[in-house]
Amino acid sequence: MKVRTIQPSDIAAVAEVEAIAWGKNAATPEAIARRALVFEKGSIVVLDDDRIVGDAAAQLTDHISTESWRAQTDNGQIAASHKPHGTIAYGVSMSARPGVPGKGIAHHVIRHYAQIFLGGGCLALCVGSRVPGFAKWAADRKEASLGDYLVQLPDGRFRDPELRLYASNGFGILWGMPDYFPDEKSAGHGAMMVRRHL
Repeated sequence: MKVRTIQPSDIAAVAEVEAIAWGKNAATPEAIARRALVFEKGSIVVLDDDRIVGDAAAQLTDHISTESWRAQTDNGQIAASHKPHGTIAYGVSMSARPGVPGKGIAHHVIRHYAQIFLGGGCLALCVGSRVPGFAKWAADRKEASLGDYLVQLPDGRFRDPELRLYASNGFGILWGMPDYFPDEKSAGHGAMMVRRHL
């Protein structure tokens, strides 16, 4: 697989991948094109041979917070939230076609971003991760909190599969974020993840 910046001719294929990954929350073709226009280096595609199997968008910022995804990313448009001289690379979106063989698409995206951002002057890579195991976990507990869910297990792993994915690529948790993104499996919650080294 290879990673490159998005091109105008990729927009329809990227919109298709977004729709598969995010359903009603998928980025529109207009939003995909706008992100690339605002910050070309942050908008990438992952190719298996010549087929687009994944995509991602990032912005630069000078701070991160516990605010919602919409607030931190200008509703995914990044026009008002991208800071050209920011020293934190913030993941706006990452999407993948299911069932693609080989090393995961997330691995290729993160490796690419680490090389261009951490290798190019940024202090950290950050991403607000969904926690898609939370709603099911909380349903079985009378007093379930996001904080309890995010605590690492005795073996050092995270309960959540998405958090384990990021942890396997060098990320750790900074804090939980209630009401981060409208994902049913996460009960709307998320976690801010950070990676500081190549």
